[in-house]
Amino acid sequence: MNWDDYKGEILRALEGFTFDPEMLSILGQSKKKNQKIFVGGNGGSAALALHYVCDLSKGANRDWEENQNRYKAICLSSNIGYLTAISNDSDYREIFKQQLINLASPNDILILISSSGNSPNVVEAAKYAKEHGLITIGITGFDGGELKKYCDYSAHVHFPSYEVCEDIHSIFGHFLARFLREEVE
Repeated sequence: MNWDDYKGEILRALEGFTFDPEMLSILGQSKKKNQKIFVGGNGGSAALALHYVCDLSKGANRDWEENQNRYKAICLSSNIGYLTAISNDSDYREIFKQQLINLASPNDILILISSSGNSPNVVEAAKYAKEHGLITIGITGFDGGELKKYCDYSAHVHFPSYEVCEDIHSIFGHFLARFLREEVE
């Protein structure tokens, strides 16, 4: 693999990337509706979840320092104490679902990032969210996996590489932040 080959893969993946445009208005209206936005993922997607939350909490808000009406984003991948307690005392597949039980309300928004779409903890969280009236957004790669079945809205990179999928997911997160800051009042 050389740089030009990798760059070519990124460009092909970007060309094939699709998302449901309705998710833009769903996220944009979340401030007016006082909805929380939960974001979760594993491994590299956990790091992306943290990045999405940073950008939603700060970068997506116009006049951030003066603006008290901000997106209410919470990362499900970051509370290491609670994550390890759930994993140790119950099951790793429960780590996101149990946090939603504690924090989520009907009509809140759940964004799950998973290149494969098959991580059991991500799928369990999506199932719980659907059963309890949350709006679900799946950000996936490969063929979308199980996660796609449980999401109201989808952003999908149809490409068979974790690295390339995560790169496109990162680009999409940056797009969301800019769109929300520049296009939504």
